Amino acid sequence: MAPRQRLNTDQRQREIVGAVLALACERGPDAITTQAIADRMGLTQGAVFRHFPDKQAIWLAVFAWVRESLSAAVEVAIGKAESPLAKIERAFLAHVAFLAENPGVARVMFHEMQYPGDSPVRTEVRAMIDSYRQRLASLFTQAKAAGELPRELDTTLAPVLFIGAVQGLVINASLSGDASAMVKRSRKLFALLLDGYRAGRRP
Repeated sequence: MAPRQRLNTDQRQREIVGAVLALACERGPDAITTQAIADRMGLTQGAVFRHFPDKQAIWLAVFAWVRESLSAAVEVAIGKAESPLAKIERAFLAHVAFLAENPGVARVMFHEMQYPGDSPVRTEVRAMIDSYRQRLASLFTQAKAAGELPRELDTTLAPVLFIGAVQGLVINASLSGDASAMVKRSRKLFALLLDGYRAGRRP
């Protein structure tokens, strides 16, 4: 058997994060032990702990990767749009596509959000969601200013509906076992969202 390629710490940490997200597609996050991660990668637990001090640090790295990767995907998508409303649509489609390509992300997100209380990991998740909501709220504010959405639209609630629609697609895909269906349905669902956002327009 050929020896494993020696990777630097950053590379190995990214590989560990990838292993966690892959395992999340197969089992509940509570069942993702450091031994399971090591087995998935063909390493010893000691090798895993050479790159992370404890399991909490692994989860923090997972959510940091999610935050950075989703943000990058959305920013690339909206950078190709000219109007604020087009940016919102592209952000929605990019978000759905990201989750379809990384199905383990939704599983670990739902897992962390269902528990009360505080921990460094839950704090990271909340910060990620709050930052994303603020970015979306800014886009909705711009769309209102451009006259693309009604001035009565609540820009604090509009992102909640946006994120909720994405989560609905994720749940439906989980029930059907067809992640690709998320992408296929995302355009039609955004059209329904847009009807809702415009419903309060006054003549």
